[in-house]
Amino acid sequence: MTSFSQQMQDLSSAFARDGYVRLPNVVSKPRLTALTGELRGEYARARASGELFSGGGTISGHLNCFPGAQSRFVYDELQQYGVFDLVRNLSPSTTRMPNIGCNLNLPNSSPQNPHADGYAALPFLIVNVAPVDTDLKNGAMEVTPGTHLREYKYWQYAFSGKPAIRMCMSAGDVIVRSSMLWHRGMPNRSNAIRPMLAFTWENGGSDLADPYAAHGGKITLLPNRYAQNLSGRLRERAFASLPALGRGYLFVRSVVHQTTGATQ
Repeated sequence: MTSFSQQMQDLSSAFARDGYVRLPNVVSKPRLTALTGELRGEYARARASGELFSGGGTISGHLNCFPGAQSRFVYDELQQYGVFDLVRNLSPSTTRMPNIGCNLNLPNSSPQNPHADGYAALPFLIVNVAPVDTDLKNGAMEVTPGTHLREYKYWQYAFSGKPAIRMCMSAGDVIVRSSMLWHRGMPNRSNAIRPMLAFTWENGGSDLADPYAAHGGKITLLPNRYAQNLSGRLRERAFASLPALGRGYLFVRSVVHQTTGATQ
């Protein structure tokens, strides 16, 4: 039988090489199914009532979300399994509670542009948990293994030639990944919202003693990276409807910024 220390060493080695590790069948599937129903229900309610914001990911189909205090069981089961022990082993400075989040990939969403999260100078860890079976149809995330090993400008990534893979997961599976790992959300061609839970340590983790107290503990829909003003909505619509133009814009901008010494 493989010892815990050997398992930790093997996972650490895989993470160092690829920028992520996968842990199968960690979180209770029945409880995740119930949580998924609540998340989808809140989106339907907010949309029907007119409370859903305009832009902020609603056009491209990728929203952020706080999954509510009722999702605390996921944290508890990750802790019991030893996922946070692995996190601390990979990043000893990770001592605070994580930020609690979720991505909602809406039906008929658009592909995101490849990107890394945050800033290269301040890498952090991300723990993703699949509440539902996630496959090519409902938008399994695309990642490019090994891209966490150096900083890339967009044009450098485009010319890197590194092959990307799709991260298909079963409900309850976990992925621990580096914020430096290049990835993108992919189109959801199913007729149901595909959620993905996220525990992150950007800025060192949560400022709250109990991160599940955020937003009054209620499921809360939040904008993604696009601004909610007119220019933000126009930008989001352009990137969603003309992805080749969006890629070209990011490519040229990354070249110009490097030439001028600006930050990407």
